[in-house]
Amino acid sequence: MALTSGSLVAVVVALLLVVFVAAVLDLPRLRHRWASVTARGAKVAVVAALAVLVSALVLNDQYLFYVSWSDLAGSAPSGTTTTVGEASAVWGTAVAGTGLTTLRAPATLPALPAPGRRRQTFSVASTSLGQRVQVVVELPPGYDPSSPRVYPVVLGLHGFPSTPLSYVQAGLLAAEEQQAEAGRLAQAVVVIPQINAPRTYDSECVDGGAGGPQVDTWLARELPRWVVEHFRVRTDRTSWAAVGYSFGGWCAASLAVRHPDVYGAFVSFQGYFRPDFGTTVAPAVPHLTGYDLVRLERRSPVAVAGWVETSKQDSLSYPSTVAFLRAARAPTALTAVVLQRGGHRESVWQPLMPRAFQWLGRSVPGFHP
Repeated sequence: MALTSGSLVAVVVALLLVVFVAAVLDLPRLRHRWASVTARGAKVAVVAALAVLVSALVLNDQYLFYVSWSDLAGSAPSGTTTTVGEASAVWGTAVAGTGLTTLRAPATLPALPAPGRRRQTFSVASTSLGQRVQVVVELPPGYDPSSPRVYPVVLGLHGFPSTPLSYVQAGLLAAEEQQAEAGRLAQAVVVIPQINAPRTYDSECVDGGAGGPQVDTWLARELPRWVVEHFRVRTDRTSWAAVGYSFGGWCAASLAVRHPDVYGAFVSFQGYFRPDFGTTVAPAVPHLTGYDLVRLERRSPVAVAGWVETSKQDSLSYPSTVAFLRAARAPTALTAVVLQRGGHRESVWQPLMPRAFQWLGRSVPGFHP
């Protein structure tokens, strides 16, 4: 019986009902009072445990944390690495749009909310989203706003449902810093914005219909302008990379493929390449097919570099990732790690974080150490 099968949930629910009825009717009835009390307590405990198990199974079926018994047992996944094109060819290809190159930082930057600290937390009023949202910024060691030195930018994108600090808690920031300290990656300004506004809304990083949040515009236009106006950063596309996991991985890929004049590269851990609103009703977005990255790549390959990780057992990430890999051709350049097994959870992709950031430092000019 498969771990994610409906029959397993049905069996556990049936067992729960049997034990519950037995507890209510006090069956079987025992002669000794102490034995009867002990049995009744045991049945109540089993009912509670089975109720928790049913909830866990339903959540697992919905989010695919564990997709098989071997996955649940923690067996180490193996995988293959596939490459498409050469990253060096990406940077010699012109892309439409001026990106951020026309922007200039003010001579004096706005004051930091926590001067002297590397981690800064902002509440940014976004016209694209129609509300204030949280943006966490991790500054590189020795960052000095009065210095002319400029840094590349990593846009860190969290999963759903989640918050900017979840990106930090997932270990991505620590992995990036570790590779920078080892001399394999340039020190960077890491910008981690809130990408679901309100937080319970599965935006899929698209521009919503009339009156809805314009998340794509927020991440591709408004937020980069805000970053340039507040920090000493580079503005060439070879110095901007979007990095995310799951929902954030999809957003990272969408930003790079649809806005290559701003983001020259992306890293996607168990992301996907078509919007997936899950149980949320998709918004009435004009031309939603314009967010189908597989379709876009088939019609007109984009000059971007990407590092991608997925698992064959991850039904959210794997199908569209494989479709994108099959569609990709020059000037797109991809490195993809495809695991044989593993569910849709952090512990599957976390061991691969060093490889991803090493790729970024090796393949994207603005991140060369």
